[in-house]
Amino acid sequence: MIHELNVLQKSAFFAKLSNYCYNDIAFMKEHFADYDVQFYSHKGSDAYVLENDTDVIIVCRGTEVKQLSDVKADLSISKTKTPHGKLHIGFNHYVDKIYTEILSRGMVAKHRNKMVWVTGHSLGAAMATIITYRFATTDNVPTPMGLFTYGSPRVGDRTFINYFNSLPVEHHRWVNDGDIVTKIPFAPFFYHCGVMHHIDTDGATTLDYERTFNPFRLLGLTSPKGIVNMIVGDAKDHSSDKYRIYLTATVS
Repeated sequence: MIHELNVLQKSAFFAKLSNYCYNDIAFMKEHFADYDVQFYSHKGSDAYVLENDTDVIIVCRGTEVKQLSDVKADLSISKTKTPHGKLHIGFNHYVDKIYTEILSRGMVAKHRNKMVWVTGHSLGAAMATIITYRFATTDNVPTPMGLFTYGSPRVGDRTFINYFNSLPVEHHRWVNDGDIVTKIPFAPFFYHCGVMHHIDTDGATTLDYERTFNPFRLLGLTSPKGIVNMIVGDAKDHSSDKYRIYLTATVS
């Protein structure tokens, strides 16, 4: 069962789910044959729900660069109010598109006394965070046991993030080196939540990572070529393949 795994084992498993969910349902059913797999999609908002005898896993699909609507959702800085602060309006809207189905599965999970887990990469990570918040503040669904996000953009304002971090949910937020998406939308308008874990350029992992000032990275920005190289490199760091490969290597 998932809850018996350690943090790195869970992280590797959910990184695999968040990476594989970019494929179709036939692929997911083949690679997760021990689960009942269902797919929910509406106007570019996509999520899988996997269920077995003990667990229900919500896997939100991330940004597809070819889909203009996804790109707009990542870049918007507009906010919407919640009872506990403000959320990124685009990410919240993506959850709204499929939330009726996801909520229904959560209600069934509570009736069947199953543990709920939520995960996602990129836009999917933002959606997973918002779904976790909604479940944790709703009586008729289980509070998720854990939230595992990869390459997540910032999701809410300081008030929302402080409230989210007070919830009884373990949030493990993974950042691969300079992953460019983890730097948007910009502070002080939006902030990250959860406990940050880091993957360095060689694939080595650090739990409970605290980012420090890197003077060599700053020196690399002194020329236009350095800036371009940094942006290209940080964009490549966002690949869900890298999260899966590096984290799988830590437990193999």
